[in-house]
Amino acid sequence: MLETLALYQVIGGKARAMLRWAKYLAEAPVVLQRLIAATHRVSVPHRADDAARLAALRQALCRPAAVRAGYFALAPEAQQALQALRQRRGVLPTAAAEQLLGPIRSLRQLRADRRPQSVGETLVLLGWLLPRPARPRHPAGWVLAPELRRWLPLPLPEAVPSARPSALPSAQVPVALAATYALLAAAAEQPLPLRANGLLASAALRRLRVLGPVFVDDGWQWLAPLLVDLQVLRLSGQTLRPGPALARFAGAAATEQLGLLRTAWEGQPRADRWLARLRLSTRGLDWPAFRRRLLRWGEAMAAQRFPDADAAFVALTAALGPLVDATTHCLLPVRRAPWSRRGQQQAWRAAVAGPLAWLGVVTPFWLDPALPWRFDAASGQIVTPIAALADDLVVLQPWAKLVAVDHIALRWQIQPATIRQALAAGHDVRALHDLWRRRLGSEPPVWVTPAHIARVRLVSSTLALCDAPETLVTAARRPAVRRALAMQVAPGVAMVAPGGERALARALARVGVAVVAADAAPDRADAYPPRLIQACEPARSDAFDATEAADVWQQSGQVGMDAPSQPRQPLAAMLHMLRAAIRRRQAVCFVYQPPQQPAHERLVQPIRIEQHGDRWLLYAYCAMRRAERCFRIDRITDLISPSQRMVSAHRRGRTAAPKGRLALPSAPPHRLARVWLE
Repeated sequence: MLETLALYQVIGGKARAMLRWAKYLAEAPVVLQRLIAATHRVSVPHRADDAARLAALRQALCRPAAVRAGYFALAPEAQQALQALRQRRGVLPTAAAEQLLGPIRSLRQLRADRRPQSVGETLVLLGWLLPRPARPRHPAGWVLAPELRRWLPLPLPEAVPSARPSALPSAQVPVALAATYALLAAAAEQPLPLRANGLLASAALRRLRVLGPVFVDDGWQWLAPLLVDLQVLRLSGQTLRPGPALARFAGAAATEQLGLLRTAWEGQPRADRWLARLRLSTRGLDWPAFRRRLLRWGEAMAAQRFPDADAAFVALTAALGPLVDATTHCLLPVRRAPWSRRGQQQAWRAAVAGPLAWLGVVTPFWLDPALPWRFDAASGQIVTPIAALADDLVVLQPWAKLVAVDHIALRWQIQPATIRQALAAGHDVRALHDLWRRRLGSEPPVWVTPAHIARVRLVSSTLALCDAPETLVTAARRPAVRRALAMQVAPGVAMVAPGGERALARALARVGVAVVAADAAPDRADAYPPRLIQACEPARSDAFDATEAADVWQQSGQVGMDAPSQPRQPLAAMLHMLRAAIRRRQAVCFVYQPPQQPAHERLVQPIRIEQHGDRWLLYAYCAMRRAERCFRIDRITDLISPSQRMVSAHRRGRTAAPKGRLALPSAPPHRLARVWLE
């Protein structure tokens, strides 16, 4: 007894406040004391005396902060067992301890293997559950120190599931779910522009404010990256467009969609803008761990129905520990509390007003997928409850325009203009009719049917161009050629009947016009490329020589592509012709010489001319490539417009052409017919 009193005096005055726990530790076997020190990684010299060993254990165990940190690191079943032991007074018998906490091995076995195999062994190795020897009128057992009982956090009461709140609307959904549909509909209608830092641009926010005025800009900026992570939206340059996972996401239930958004927010490594505004240090912060703790606190707040965020913060801190600690700031060593209590409270307030409210964690909501759709004939709007939309979003969006979004429903404007746009985009109106009958329970209005909408069908057609109009006129006298031509647009220009390209090629071959492909000559006359056909008629015996032909073409003031031995045109002349073609919106023909490739002919629609240093560039729409191309003007030769191919001069001694018509030579140097697929 005297040795024990001397030991208490060595510990100091603070130990008197923890007399019972220090006494239990002092009475524990030395083997158990060393096991407890090894569990807490307390350095105790092998030859240390009892006073030094007990002082080291007291410094590591007997502190409120150490108790709370150890409690929150335990598994849920261990925490429940501690709370059950807290309610029991006195010494716990060995049989009752094994029944409540599981079997506890002997100290020799624990020394051989320190891995706990039950909840009881975990508490023993932590130094919280200590053995008590048998005394008169008291059997041997296990005891929990009174100081430990006092310092353990008070658990929150179990939440009682409540019925549907009567004050809520019929189907209120979280903000994140309603805003998601607005973002998807807006991006499908027109891509949403982004800033250089990846945030939504002002133009996109203005469009979204019109759709959902009840939502804040921070919510849109917070939600857009999550949808990109889920591949519901995709980045296309500096814009957001519907992504490959849109159909799969839209086909999921509302609860599953909300779970996907929550998982995406929990796992993203990016910092949250709502937290950055508080100017709290995020050095070493593990964002997923921090968000998991926020979600846990939010669920506890919703279950306990705290009146506000401040009241919830006080109760949750006492029950669950601090908002941030070494677990949330595990990326760097933490020597003190990462944030002050005031900073933690500010972060909690911002989270409650921000993502926890947007995800519906702290705000009550009610999903009712059985709510019906409504159609307001007066305004032409379809009201779709968000909880009941599901995969119908993909079907409805092309035919209607989203005009308003709130916490309950989406409003779609459907009118003949939206129907015409969907038909022009190639959507099948039968899908809309099936959706109308299934959701609205009636037949769609008459103006929804395509029969009552004036439509013009645009089809791909083939255009036939001839250098000399008389070539086409002469060939059209044959019935086979005339049947393949739909109509003559201008001299030397005719439309080919749909599907009559091969018949026209065969008919031209029969009248002596050889069909030559653009890339390589086919073996058969009907084997032509689908976009461009060149049909060249052999030179006639009465054709004049090249010198005379060049002289005639030079006198006419029109330099033709087929003129033999034609020198390169001056740059000024080509620029003048190209500017005139741009001003008059005319097409031009020329021979282009790419580097290390054979020269080939191009038919283009000039768009603009640019000068870069000593080089001139022509931007034009190429009919052969069916796309916009850039040409270097110094590589262009034989520039001429298609209409100038109809030579307006005869040989020397030519006669005047009839008024209003171009004069044609009696024998052009070459006869060329081109069939061009528009």
